[in-house]
Amino acid sequence: MCRLLSLLKMGAMDLLLVTGITGLTGRFLLDCLREAGYNGRIRCLIRKHSDVSWVQDENVEFCIGDVSDVQSLKSGLVGVSGVIHLVNIRFSPQVIQACSDMGIGRVVIVTTTGIFSKYRECSEEYRQLEKGIIESKLQYTIIRPTMIYGNERDKNIHKLVRIVDRYPLIPIIGNGQSLMQPIYARDLAAVIASAYLLPVSIGKAYNVAGKYPIKYIDVLKLIAATLKKRRLFIHIPYFVSMLAGYIGELISNDLVDIEKIKRLREDKVFDYSEAAKDLEFNPISFEEGIKLEVEALKKAGLIK
Repeated sequence: MCRLLSLLKMGAMDLLLVTGITGLTGRFLLDCLREAGYNGRIRCLIRKHSDVSWVQDENVEFCIGDVSDVQSLKSGLVGVSGVIHLVNIRFSPQVIQACSDMGIGRVVIVTTTGIFSKYRECSEEYRQLEKGIIESKLQYTIIRPTMIYGNERDKNIHKLVRIVDRYPLIPIIGNGQSLMQPIYARDLAAVIASAYLLPVSIGKAYNVAGKYPIKYIDVLKLIAATLKKRRLFIHIPYFVSMLAGYIGELISNDLVDIEKIKRLREDKVFDYSEAAKDLEFNPISFEEGIKLEVEALKKAGLIK
């Protein structure tokens, strides 16, 4: 009944603003919103040179804007009834301010399970940003995903796939026994869509993750098996990896840094039972998701 009432409110005259539609999760979100029952209009805040040629939905419009600029956001919010913010959590203060100024109460903001990291420098900023969301007077829902993967736009798994595809020797930091629970991007998009539509999610924060935890070494082995490549895994002592991380801080790169090295040592396992109960969240396993990722990378011509 709750779902039915919420869907009835989302009529054809509604206008939803989405930030980050051209990113990894955004690429799945439009379909997931429609599948979840949202039949209103969708306005996407994009940058000037964003590629939106893949969007086929006639009820989607585009607005050039900047999530770091409150005034730019306010221009995009004219006539809007709700917001889904996919772009980096660091821009959530601007989103909150713009929504407050424009009288828009409903927001779904994607943050990160990195808020629970035991490394203070990796999590304190996220805690403060979430505090700002919670203390706002908006009808917020916070969605906290683990590591997101799905195609060449993800920041982690697709790089591992390309490394395993290319090199016969694969380095592993430490013993490789730390647990991960990556979430497939379409599963994340689906739970975001449900959260926006269902009033039960208002004022709540949900952790979302892949179906089961998996060891880091097994992630690499599954990637190799999916690629049908025989690979030799070499364990690198932690202190050597930290040195590489410090060097990575000095040399501009998107593969290694101190935070990534440190977080590889901690288990990243999360209970998503609340999202399952409230939002019908039912993610796929990494075994299933990595097959889809490999297919996507082959289609993009990044691997053979």
